Amino acid sequence: MIVEKRRIGDHFVLAVEGVIKLGESAQFLAQTLERMLDDGGGHVLLDLDRINYIDSTGIGELVGYLARFKERSRRLVLVRPSERIVKLLQVAQLADLFPTYDDLDAAVAAECR
Repeated sequence: MIVEKRRIGDHFVLAVEGVIKLGESAQFLAQTLERMLDDGGGHVLLDLDRINYIDSTGIGELVGYLARFKERSRRLVLVRPSERIVKLLQVAQLADLFPTYDDLDAAVAAECR
């Protein structure tokens, strides 16, 4: 898994590429999100456009960090999730928890004011 980080004002965009599943990739995602929490910046926009696969472990990491970001009055935003990711979130009744955008520009405009 590859993560490209860039800053937009006080907020971050994390463009994630590859797979997120049980093992190293889920741990890497968790470590990356943990660093974002520790950096103390603004919201994190997680661009999932180049994610080929995510399993329940990856979804679990997202949900766990969503709560941790909320505790710090920050948002973890999903950008361009695949249809499969959206369906997994819907089946698990988690879709309404995440701010989600189909377009990075729309997410930046809405979340990075």
